[in-house]
Amino acid sequence: MTERPGNPAWAWFDGRLVPFDEARVPLEDRALQFGEGIYEVIGVVAGEPFRLADHVERMRGGARELGLQAGVPEPGEWKSIVARLHRREPHPTAILYAQVTGGTAPRSHVPPQPPQPFFFAYLRSFAFPVPAEVARGIAAITFPDPRWQRRDLKTVMLLPAVLARKEALAQGAEEAIFVGQDGFVNEGSASTLFAVINTTVVTPPSSHRILPGVSTVVVEEICSRLGLAFSARPLTLSDLRRAEELFVASTALLLMPVVRLDARPVADGAPGSVTLQIAYHFQRLFWGQHGPPG
Repeated sequence: MTERPGNPAWAWFDGRLVPFDEARVPLEDRALQFGEGIYEVIGVVAGEPFRLADHVERMRGGARELGLQAGVPEPGEWKSIVARLHRREPHPTAILYAQVTGGTAPRSHVPPQPPQPFFFAYLRSFAFPVPAEVARGIAAITFPDPRWQRRDLKTVMLLPAVLARKEALAQGAEEAIFVGQDGFVNEGSASTLFAVINTTVVTPPSSHRILPGVSTVVVEEICSRLGLAFSARPLTLSDLRRAEELFVASTALLLMPVVRLDARPVADGAPGSVTLQIAYHFQRLFWGQHGPPG
């Protein structure tokens, strides 16, 4: 579940394919200087993007909030962009990184003439978790949430997530779970959090506090198909401590059990049966007819 060495060779940049090393964002780009930009990360298997429509709709919604909707390609263009990148670099598995910036203008919080938003994208080879990794699970820590109040927007302001992930790695864990000052749990530094409590799969509800996860939609669909109870409601740190199972989901992790939290085992310290059942179906949906490598 890591990026493979080496930069991409090509990027979709300013409406065309260019060599990756020639793609340059100007110094006065508003994403660079003000964090005015949104992005999406999409899993790609054999050239096929997973849940592309959901990712595009989320980017379009965020872009409308920031006034950047003119920079988001039309839904029909996305498949063409992915296909052209994949033809140049036919990775078996990859992540599509796509970003819309606020465009370039002389530095001012609100420029007199709004600049044209700018879109770029590229594919990076990526190794997604396979069933053997899911069977082991990961460790996580909790981390006080220092972020702004519009966390439902997938902006490029990721410094808190970087700091949280650094602390997780320093403590021998793979993910950090943000906890608000009110004691309610929000989400992972780069994932959505789920708890199994009294056999019900629970995740924090959609609000300005958390990013609406595409993976959450997949998990809810799987629970419905399997007849598993699913609930979106607030979770506290004490809920996590008493949960029968914990897991996180994201584009990069797919669905991963959390077997240790703050150096303590979750339940018996092994992935739970509900989590493994959902993870099995998540993997089947993601890999489709190709099946996981190995």
